[in-house]
Amino acid sequence: MSEKAILGKSISYYQRLGINKEVEAWEDGMRSTGGRGTYEWWYFDAEYLDGTKVVVIFYTKNGFDVRGLANPTASLEITFPNGKKILKRISEGKGQKIRASREVCDLLICQSSIKYSKGNYLIHFIDGDVEYTCTMKPKLPMWRPGTGHWYYGEKQEYYFAWIVAQPSADISATLKIKGEKFELNGYGYHDHNWGNIHMRKIMNHWYWCRANIGPYTIIACDIITEKKYDYTRLPVMMIAKDGIILDDNEEKTVIKRLNTKYHPITKKFIDNNLMFIHQVHNEIKYQVEFKREDDILAFNMLDRLGIAPIRNFIAKALGVNPTYIRCIGEVKLTVEKNGNIEVFQKEGLWEQMFFGSNKDAIIEN
Repeated sequence: MSEKAILGKSISYYQRLGINKEVEAWEDGMRSTGGRGTYEWWYFDAEYLDGTKVVVIFYTKNGFDVRGLANPTASLEITFPNGKKILKRISEGKGQKIRASREVCDLLICQSSIKYSKGNYLIHFIDGDVEYTCTMKPKLPMWRPGTGHWYYGEKQEYYFAWIVAQPSADISATLKIKGEKFELNGYGYHDHNWGNIHMRKIMNHWYWCRANIGPYTIIACDIITEKKYDYTRLPVMMIAKDGIILDDNEEKTVIKRLNTKYHPITKKFIDNNLMFIHQVHNEIKYQVEFKREDDILAFNMLDRLGIAPIRNFIAKALGVNPTYIRCIGEVKLTVEKNGNIEVFQKEGLWEQMFFGSNKDAIIEN
């Protein structure tokens, strides 16, 4: 007998969590205990006008180490326009106290920090001869789908939580590398995840997509649960324009996957064309297409974590083989309103992540 997976959206879920429909700044503070049986991270990305892309992540643990002790960890990934990359990772070690506020987003790991101050986010990452400092100014209000909590199990004992503290932001940054200084301007995004069970036990795979295209901001996800939960599809769709969220009812979204191939590195399937069709009502429809052209990243996460070969082999034999692909390609938004059609196109980024070793999945709508 399969178990349930559901997004908490009714009033009872809001009351249970002590939150309102509008997201408040304290929700981006530390939400887990940081100890055994939890995970939590704060994710920030930026795309700059010169083509530079930067991702910063602060963790309470070393990635997905749900069973482990607290281990404050942070990473920085820089991709330059010529394809060159810089990867940095810092950690305070297992059992160290997590220096984070529960009142607001305010974390310190080694000499690096993220801080919410007067409506903006201040990010500072330093390791060796690389230093990144940026200010994010929001263009949209904080947002989450429903309560931002998906519950799993007959008693809803497990959960995965997600808020998008900055769906779209203007960013100014300074990057220093070996004494050379770069001034950057662009736009970015920040979200925050936490939960009480390893994601591979509840999720099979997902696509996570977003785009700033024309006057619109789109966040779209296709989350597929594990077999135990019937490979249930849990979609996400948020559409905003000119600083206002227009619609976020995922029940109106239909997702199509096309041109499916097996990826040469992950050996899992990859859908080269993703289409999210969101029918607000008879007179308004949004269609977002993501057409994969290349990958910025594609890897097996066990290999990247530097796990000993024998342990890596055993993990894969037991069905633990997480893979990650960050795609790049054309994003096309078609807006139909009252018989009028507008089309916007631009380059975009999105990701696919598998948590287990399966190559295929049966998706139930």
